[in-house]
Amino acid sequence: MPIKRLVVFRFHRDPLVCRTRVDLIRRLNPGVPVHGLFGGPGGARGAAFRLAGRRVLGLDALYVSRHSGPWNWKNGDLVLLDWYRETGHRLSFDVLHFIEWDLLLTEPLERAYAGVPAGAVGLTVPTPLSVIGDDWRWIAGQDEAREWRELLAFARTRYGYGCDDGYDPVPHGCLGDGPCFPRAFLDDYAAADPPALGNDELRYPLFAQLLGYQVVDTGFRRAWHCPADDPYFNAFGDRNIERATIAAELAKPHGRRAFHPVRTPLRGLHSFPVRRSAGGG
Repeated sequence: MPIKRLVVFRFHRDPLVCRTRVDLIRRLNPGVPVHGLFGGPGGARGAAFRLAGRRVLGLDALYVSRHSGPWNWKNGDLVLLDWYRETGHRLSFDVLHFIEWDLLLTEPLERAYAGVPAGAVGLTVPTPLSVIGDDWRWIAGQDEAREWRELLAFARTRYGYGCDDGYDPVPHGCLGDGPCFPRAFLDDYAAADPPALGNDELRYPLFAQLLGYQVVDTGFRRAWHCPADDPYFNAFGDRNIERATIAAELAKPHGRRAFHPVRTPLRGLHSFPVRRSAGGG
């Protein structure tokens, strides 16, 4: 049977960009529901998004986080679990795709995630922390390093992480752009009730290990330290991917189909040779 997919679209700004991104997701994946998760600021700006977000963006439903914008940015997985406990568990799906507003996928989900089995957790460049290096922001600062140690202590106490003779777990980090999760993982992750220690890019791979799920790379970026990939897919700066770069890749039969960050509407994207899905699976 085809995999039943669902998109949770996470956003906090730039409604025009978000609208074009949701439109493209729907065009490429007919029949796949797209639910919104707003994690932006409060005040008048946040209220405007909350009031108009579902209608303006063309979403099936809209969930608004109760937390602050900075907390949501750091803890995307915990916001997703809030949504899942309150709303998502009632929906019918096999695999959930957690899509950031500035992630551009130009082929159907079934093709973009073709390398990720339905029962696996798909993460972007899951990489041992020893390879990432100790200058990564989530383990480099004093507070960040303390939180990481506390998170590891939680894993040891609750799950015996690293306590078994002959078992030496390798902690990983990942990029939080475009993960996908089987429904069973979300059930188990919600039940585990992870603490707000570290950030989602540390917790995703750690809890996949703790809960016994296979982790598979999405393939959106070739390696953590790969400067040649930065013009197409990066999360290490504020470099917006250029329209000309995207168009050149889409013109290649085997060019790249995932780009990040893309923070412009790209209104003419319908003229690019993107490939549609034949159905909702």
